[in-house]
Amino acid sequence: MHQHSGARNSMGASRRFQFSAVRTCITVRLWVSVGKLCFCLRQPRTYIDSMKRIKLGLVANEFFDLSLGRMGGFGWATRQLARYFSSHPELGIDLIFFTGELCGSIERREIVVHDTRLILKQSGALTNLRLTRSERVDALLLIDYRPNYGRLCWALPLTPMIVWVRDPRPPEDVAKVSSLRIPGANGVIPKGIMPLDCTSLGTIARTSRLLGRPIAFATPEPQLRSKLTGAIGMDIDELSLLPNPIDIEPGDVRKSERPQVIFLARLDPYKRPWLFAELACRFPDVEFLLAGSAYHKGDGTWTPGDLPSNVRFLGHIDGPQKVRALSSAWFLVNTSIHEGLAVSFLEALACETPLLACVDPGGIVSRFGLYAGRFDGTGMEALPALSGGMNRLLSDPGLRLQLGKAGRSWVRETHNWANFMSSFRDLCARIGVD
Repeated sequence: MHQHSGARNSMGASRRFQFSAVRTCITVRLWVSVGKLCFCLRQPRTYIDSMKRIKLGLVANEFFDLSLGRMGGFGWATRQLARYFSSHPELGIDLIFFTGELCGSIERREIVVHDTRLILKQSGALTNLRLTRSERVDALLLIDYRPNYGRLCWALPLTPMIVWVRDPRPPEDVAKVSSLRIPGANGVIPKGIMPLDCTSLGTIARTSRLLGRPIAFATPEPQLRSKLTGAIGMDIDELSLLPNPIDIEPGDVRKSERPQVIFLARLDPYKRPWLFAELACRFPDVEFLLAGSAYHKGDGTWTPGDLPSNVRFLGHIDGPQKVRALSSAWFLVNTSIHEGLAVSFLEALACETPLLACVDPGGIVSRFGLYAGRFDGTGMEALPALSGGMNRLLSDPGLRLQLGKAGRSWVRETHNWANFMSSFRDLCARIGVD
């Protein structure tokens, strides 16, 4: 009996020792993480060349590849970073892609996109955990946030993280997007407007504070801070500027002799392209360039059938073709129900092309174009305001020139690679990746 009692005491002591060891290990790791962060805050980096070589895990669901789904601003940002980091090895950044959405299999665990490995999502939680941790990344860079990013963030609970906030949607914006309807669709719910609940990012941020994992939040449009607070359910300490690196260089811009406007976006309901077609009916002497392709198919979508004769359908455009189209157009028309700071706005402005839109993120449209006002639902009620904006911009070449020149200067000074790398370097120092 005494032997059994001694065995139990020995086992209890062993368990207490194991628990104490684990607790000590966790405490030490937490203090090391906090110490590294504090050191970086005291001594920020000054030169890009002084950064050590780091392995950066970029988390996204879009990759600006037609074979992989949606073609939007999130994917554009992903492609830009892949191209830049791979062509500038002296920066010391080794990029790898993770995704919360694109699925693979046991035989197909990764693919290569833009010369960068993309680790695909697997069906088993343990497999995903092992694959994620085996990459041993130094930091994570999230392209905005989607709830299915969560498993990647939890798989690396101490890995420093930067969230590049691009389109946070608080409840009021979710409600606005949910009001979207397609004219004549008899109540069919449009595809692509599923409500997003990103409060799990708030949970990750709060837990990270307890664990000592440093997180930095950045955005191309700092005025999105209040929207971010509403979207994730908590306030953050700081929202830094991390600009969109626009590298379009159109040279000497020559506008079309004939009045010409352009729509540059996906042809999904979210963007309300039917309003652009309606405007074409009202302005038969203007050429309307419809540039984009649809991601969603079937019921709850819009197809560009029976378009007016003055609409020229370009489909998806990129590279020199996009630069030529944007440079030729007199102004860009955006009919979306909601936008963050749309990349198409910046690309248009880089080509001295003013904006006409139903959204005004950060006051950019009001500053470099005409804001038509907010119109929910189908947006058909926006047509008088959009028509008024069309008339004003079409009839005033001096205004178009002034807005276009000012817009190009602003994009060139703000949204460039030098500013991006300077901000990115500071963010890396802040999270202790140096």
